[in-house]
Amino acid sequence: MTRGRVEAGSRTGGGVSRREALTAGGGAAAGVVLGRVAPAAAADNPNWKRVKRADVVVVGAGISGLTAARRLTQAGVKSVVVLEADERVGGRTLNLDVAPGVITEGGGEWVGPGQDNVLKLIKELGLSTFKTYIDGKTVYHYKGKRSTFAGTVPPMGATALVDYTQMETVLEQMAATVPPAAPWTAPNAVEWDGTTFGAWLDGHSIDAEAKWLFTMAFTIEFGEDPHETSLLRVLHAIGSSGGIEHMISVTGGAQEQRVVGGSQQIALTMAKQLGRRVILGSPVSTIQQRASDVLVASKRVTVRCKRVIIAMSPGDADRIRFTPGLPARRQTLQRKWKNGTESKLFLVYDKPFWRTDGLNGQGYSDISIAPYVSDNSPPDASVGILVTFMGTAGSGPGLTWSDELLNDPNARKAAFIDAAVKLFGPKAANRTAYLEKDWSDEPWIKGCVSSRPAGLMTRYGNASREVCGRIHWAGTETGVLLEGYMDGAVSAGERAAKEVVDAL
Repeated sequence: MTRGRVEAGSRTGGGVSRREALTAGGGAAAGVVLGRVAPAAAADNPNWKRVKRADVVVVGAGISGLTAARRLTQAGVKSVVVLEADERVGGRTLNLDVAPGVITEGGGEWVGPGQDNVLKLIKELGLSTFKTYIDGKTVYHYKGKRSTFAGTVPPMGATALVDYTQMETVLEQMAATVPPAAPWTAPNAVEWDGTTFGAWLDGHSIDAEAKWLFTMAFTIEFGEDPHETSLLRVLHAIGSSGGIEHMISVTGGAQEQRVVGGSQQIALTMAKQLGRRVILGSPVSTIQQRASDVLVASKRVTVRCKRVIIAMSPGDADRIRFTPGLPARRQTLQRKWKNGTESKLFLVYDKPFWRTDGLNGQGYSDISIAPYVSDNSPPDASVGILVTFMGTAGSGPGLTWSDELLNDPNARKAAFIDAAVKLFGPKAANRTAYLEKDWSDEPWIKGCVSSRPAGLMTRYGNASREVCGRIHWAGTETGVLLEGYMDGAVSAGERAAKEVVDAL
């Protein structure tokens, strides 16, 4: 699938031509300039081609890896090196330039109540958050009919409302039996992991509108067709993130707040403080465990260390050659791992005109390009920004994308503008810019949100955090609670750092 940009803003925060969740990269003196390696640490410096020594190497400079490095240095570990394949930090968080001094988040962006780890880190770094704009009514568009509503319950038909409520209750009850730290041990784990969420939905006779709402919500949440995502994975996400309403809500939910300056500021600030410990443009090719140490070989440097933390999704870790080989179950987990290929599309306006029209910029629709739309404007409302999400081709009304939309950025732009007009009125045609971020375009990241095919969790899931000799694992996928979120990335980095400190 080929996706280019139209009227696209440049990358910022990393200054290079990338969701953020979730792994989702300053001063020259610190050795990092806008997420790039400072000249003194450039590849043409012969010292970087020699074998370095360190106590710990962290592979991956997303939120999880940088959190691990930060906690290691705070714990007194003398020598920590962070190797990042890309020319920026931030992983699946990325700030995009919209206008001079204005950014929007190309990857993971929202935080909310219950996400204590990332909120604590944001405060610790001297950053701040602001509330996602939610004042006014939400737009609902289904089968050609447009309506608006206040609150959190869409104006669906009476039968659809009953079915939706009942199905939500059933899912919550099932999710309550899934242990967050070990979902593969749930009483019905094998049964639920053996089927997909889509197949489970198909097995229930529910109103078409209610089924569409569930399909739409979970296609956006997981970046995959529900027929490609394990039911156990969905239940684990529901239970470990506070429930369905918390997952999809703004006020009191996971989308309540955004980071001032963009979510990539979390990684950028940590990288600046870590300074020359962070080496960019250094994809790791091999990791060799020996009797008393580990050799980590990358494009720019080889490091001899005592312990390694790999802070990336299992699928991305499969690029690395390990000697001796990893345990069989860990190898299989990495080979079978799959990330959703979600994109974010943005329309930019002189101002958020919908606010003066009594709307909050949110919309739910069966228009294929815009199943969910949100106000992504900066806190000062200096410009207006609408964002929508486009995953892999889903199933059901409004969730099947044509080849033209999948392959032609001009078609996506035209379709999003047309959808915005239907949702928010004729003023939506007067956009000043269009941007998009396709996570399948990333050279070192296989997609954005993490999915799970049927059967993976019960067969190989407990290998995700198991220490392999001197190798430890971080990344949001290894988080116990809020796995897949920036919060899960932070907690995973902190857990891995503690494991290493205890082992040194």
